[in-house]
Amino acid sequence: MSSNDPYGGPQPPMPGRGANPGPGPGQPLTPYGYPQRPSPAGPPTASGYSFGPFAPEEQVPEWQGAPQHDPYGASPGPYGAGPAQPPPRPKGRGKILIIVGAASLAVILMAVFAVVVATRGGTAADPGGSTSAQGQQSNPAQSGAPQSTPRPSDAVTAYLQALAAGDAVAALSYAADPAPTGPLLTNEVLAESQNRAALTEIDVPVVEDQHATSVPATYTLGNSAVSESFDVVKVADTWKVSRAVKDLDLGFIVSGSVPVKINGVKVDQDSVAVLPGSYAFTTGLPYVGYGSKNVVLVKSPYVEADTYRIQSKLTNSGKKAVISATKKSFNKCLQANSLNPKNCPMKFDSKYRYTKSSITWRQSGGDPFRKPKITYAGTQARIEIPLNLKLSGSCTYQGRSGNCSGMLTGRAAAVVKVTAKPINVNWL
Repeated sequence: MSSNDPYGGPQPPMPGRGANPGPGPGQPLTPYGYPQRPSPAGPPTASGYSFGPFAPEEQVPEWQGAPQHDPYGASPGPYGAGPAQPPPRPKGRGKILIIVGAASLAVILMAVFAVVVATRGGTAADPGGSTSAQGQQSNPAQSGAPQSTPRPSDAVTAYLQALAAGDAVAALSYAADPAPTGPLLTNEVLAESQNRAALTEIDVPVVEDQHATSVPATYTLGNSAVSESFDVVKVADTWKVSRAVKDLDLGFIVSGSVPVKINGVKVDQDSVAVLPGSYAFTTGLPYVGYGSKNVVLVKSPYVEADTYRIQSKLTNSGKKAVISATKKSFNKCLQANSLNPKNCPMKFDSKYRYTKSSITWRQSGGDPFRKPKITYAGTQARIEIPLNLKLSGSCTYQGRSGNCSGMLTGRAAAVVKVTAKPINVNWL
């Protein structure tokens, strides 16, 4: 039988002490039912016992000469006093251990917090509410690779976010097969659109229904608030938008001789596909454009875009060029020694026969080009000015010679081709 006696093995019963009241709580028993006592051989050594929560190396047991209370219930006797209580634990060391423990706990908590934040940062959307541009990655489709779209609303959200990021390739990847193609379905064209009218404030409520046919969405395009319902379709295990582009009717524009450029790209088809965005019509010519209202806003693939108001017009620089060229031609005509100079506004019929070298034309009154009337059609501008000219020169009539004079009044008109340089003036 093993013993837990810190002072040695089993001891015989104590003679001459009378009945022992029995072991106290936690005291081991001898083979005879008595509690064990310390050996009278001398003070115990440090090894083999411990007191309370203190480790053996922290104890400094002493054998005190003064009588001590016998832990076994007897007064001091021939066995001497029991071991003294160990000195208290040093306070400084305890404080150090507490500080080190608190610091370690703080480091662990910070590491756990960092992991939680990193995990939440990768969440694409809140499954319990609506998905918005602010709650998802800002540029989810910069690489052109499609995102996973297991829910109907995922396709609409990813499509709109790709448009907002200026990534036409990614936006088209969410279109139901076959994906549309065209000269304006490029990142460069979409980037110009975003510079002029950014797509922001995307809000797409989460739709989990695997039998859904449409998904509502709201967003802002430039200064216009858009509310649209997108048709969706499931292709294999992913969802896509049924319609991703809008076709623009250009038949009435491209049929003319004026070039058509949309966001800088020249087009010559009667119809062209575009993504939702802002599209500016230009000609690439110095004197002809499409006016100040040359921008068409395509709000969604379902809303008709007003391209019918796009008409070619003479630009301000074109008007100045027409006036300048026509005035130059007019002044040249004034130098002609002819009653009917070629390609000039003068058409003078007279019964007198003028000596050609003596014919002189002179403008009478104010400048006819101060407020000319200018109209534009096709590739030509038409300009009208008032005529108030005086004619003089040597002449003969019925065998007699002399000086003759005359007046030419009315209105003169010229047409100017403005689609090429140098511009040509033709008097009517």
